[in-house]
Amino acid sequence: MSATGAVIFLPREGNGPSLMLQELLFDPAARWLAQALADAGVERFFVVCHSDDQQAARACFPADTEFVTGVSEDAVDQLVAFLSGLEGKAIVITRPVLLSWSDARTLAGAENGGVLDTKDTGVYRVDCALLAQALGEGVGLEEALKEKGDRFNSRGVWFQGAYPIRSGRAGRMEAEGAARQFGALRLLEQGVRIMDPANCYAGPQVKVGEGTVLLPGTILRGGTVIGKNCEIGPNAMIRDCTVGESVTINASQLNESTVDDGATVGPFAYVRPNCHVGAKVRVGDFVELKNSTIGAGTKISHLTYVGDSDVGERVNFGCGTVTVNYDGTQKYRTTIGDDAFIGCNTNLVAPVKVGDGAYTAAGSTITDEVPADSLAIARARQTVKKQWAAKRRARKR
Repeated sequence: MSATGAVIFLPREGNGPSLMLQELLFDPAARWLAQALADAGVERFFVVCHSDDQQAARACFPADTEFVTGVSEDAVDQLVAFLSGLEGKAIVITRPVLLSWSDARTLAGAENGGVLDTKDTGVYRVDCALLAQALGEGVGLEEALKEKGDRFNSRGVWFQGAYPIRSGRAGRMEAEGAARQFGALRLLEQGVRIMDPANCYAGPQVKVGEGTVLLPGTILRGGTVIGKNCEIGPNAMIRDCTVGESVTINASQLNESTVDDGATVGPFAYVRPNCHVGAKVRVGDFVELKNSTIGAGTKISHLTYVGDSDVGERVNFGCGTVTVNYDGTQKYRTTIGDDAFIGCNTNLVAPVKVGDGAYTAAGSTITDEVPADSLAIARARQTVKKQWAAKRRARKR
């Protein structure tokens, strides 16, 4: 009988917040635990924590989680009501721990099995009705869990145990190592190839498609979702991004943005929040994007800044292009049409528009609209003074 509900205690560490609210890698321990249980099929959560910890704890659990302060007079009644609304088994965790995804599935779904090592980890699986009845009769929680919790069977222990979180710097270091390992193992189980699991960091909410390769130094944070058959890294950090299939991201940082199928990013590119990189776009070395939409097939190969811009499809950016989007007071947008060609070292002074199929000459500073299929030249005419350098050297002699 599977467990679809969980009761989680977040005990405080002295006068400070719960150890479960300290960050492991880039997420609180409570989020690692909640995500592992949710992925294992747990649908409802009941959290007991200090009133000062509730705001931070709410960010770690699903929106419909029930919260109660342990010192509340009706805390036991609320817990009994929660258990009464469940069928079958409940998972109860009374101490700071981490669960691997495989152990969480075992804990939530095993038909038969025994006592977890409650002496060390405080992790139990118990019949909801029996626990609610015992609590209603005034039996203490720890006593009721030990009395009503699942027991050993003849086949031995089906659950390998939870990883206890200890206080102090050494304890946190150990817990972060466990979190890194649990994150990598979860992705490996999903068909992701990780060349060096000891040098790859994936948060609890990260999702990666089958066939994707994570190279050493990859850091995946927040709600990042990566599609199938991508190559990420080496040394890439991606935070709260949605990445399509067959994308390559090499030695670059991406934040709060979307990258469509077949795009390539890097090396040494920087994608700032609110960008949409279209399919098969090339974002090359030392390119920075910010608050911009880049149409499919566009090439921004190197040494370019594109900020607050709407760029069409199949645009070619020459090296050293800058969208001049800020006048010291306000930001302005640049619009570039499909199939435009932006020459090297072009400054596009926003607000400005370059039409479909238009060209800008290398070294131009564009301040006015460039009509479709036109060439804009905005630079001084070259003047050559023959023998000027030779005469200057002669004067010096």
